[in-house]
Amino acid sequence: MADEAHVFSMVVGWSYRVLELAEALAPTVGHHITPAPTVSVFRADSAAKNVPKFQQPGTLFILQGTEKLSCPGNVHIVDPDHFMLTSAPVAFHIDTDAAVTKPLLSVHVAFDPATAMDIASQMEWQGGAISKPAAICQTSGRIDDSMKDFLYRLLTTLCDPLACRILIQGLIRELHFLLLQRDEGSAILAGLEGRGARGKVLKTAAELLDRRRVGITINTVAASAELGLSSYHSHFKALFGSTPLEYLKAARLHDARNLLRSRDVNIAAVGQAVGYKGTSQFSREFHRHFGRTAREERKLLEISKSNSDLV
Repeated sequence: MADEAHVFSMVVGWSYRVLELAEALAPTVGHHITPAPTVSVFRADSAAKNVPKFQQPGTLFILQGTEKLSCPGNVHIVDPDHFMLTSAPVAFHIDTDAAVTKPLLSVHVAFDPATAMDIASQMEWQGGAISKPAAICQTSGRIDDSMKDFLYRLLTTLCDPLACRILIQGLIRELHFLLLQRDEGSAILAGLEGRGARGKVLKTAAELLDRRRVGITINTVAASAELGLSSYHSHFKALFGSTPLEYLKAARLHDARNLLRSRDVNIAAVGQAVGYKGTSQFSREFHRHFGRTAREERKLLEISKSNSDLV
């Protein structure tokens, strides 16, 4: 009983300390940039339901509250005991559990493929066994003691600007190392290296998101992955939970939402900037995706300034 009480005390103590640090970094509702550009802290004091989000590559930690990220074929529950990693942009619908008396507090650390691959090369050079499974780009896992220790040190460092300037790069590298050591680390790496059919498909996602590729077609992208169109679609949906066109549409609409923050760009120009030739089609698809018109979204963004994101 004494040992159990000691463990409980340590868990409660850790939770209290990390929440105190997170609240100092995010004292108000919304997304907060930290002294480390690749790390952000988010706070919400109300629950969100079925909110679309184009999640950027990174590791998501929830320190208080719960976040459910859903796409067809994959559902991730992120809470104080579980984290989520995405190594490529993924479109989700998100539900959160939050209240004024118990706000949602989360930390997002950007994922850097170059860092991950450098670490993997050193692991192999040292004789570490790295298996060759099918590629994935999204996974979740349990926060063990090593990850808890990392989170505490990360938040402590972020609260000290001098320590952050000196130590943050080492901490970010440490996180990538911890992630690659986990069971699905080698599957994430397979995607980064383009191994196998799914790895090749994953590598083409950047082509779909590259606005400079004028006239790009799914046939062209499938051919670059050395796959037939049907096979390409099948593997793409297994990775992202959507078809390539649905994925591209979600990315364009979220880019449009970001452009709406500027009053200097009219709504028709916003649609054209993200690839829509007609304003009516852009308006229709924006409303279908976000549940609001682009004009309504702009007003909401103006009212709540830059921190209007719900998730």
